[in-house]
Amino acid sequence: MSKASKNVPVRTCVVCRKQVAKSGLQRFVWEPKTEVVALDKTQVMPGRGVYCCLEDACKQRFFTQKQRWKKAFRLL
Repeated sequence: MSKASKNVPVRTCVVCRKQVAKSGLQRFVWEPKTEVVALDKTQVMPGRGVYCCLEDACKQRFFTQKQRWKKAFRLL
């Protein structure tokens, strides 16, 4: 028998809905004190996080479509 392969965590891009390995995405967190979205470089910050592709088109849409943040970060 071969060694058991480790499971690779998969997350979905909030913009394009592609499923990608967690390491291939950027995580953003809503900071309630300052009411801004912060990049979570270490992917361990507390709070609700969403993932976005590394593609420029996805990042641009993520930051320009702020009305979608309420649903993504469950601020409703």
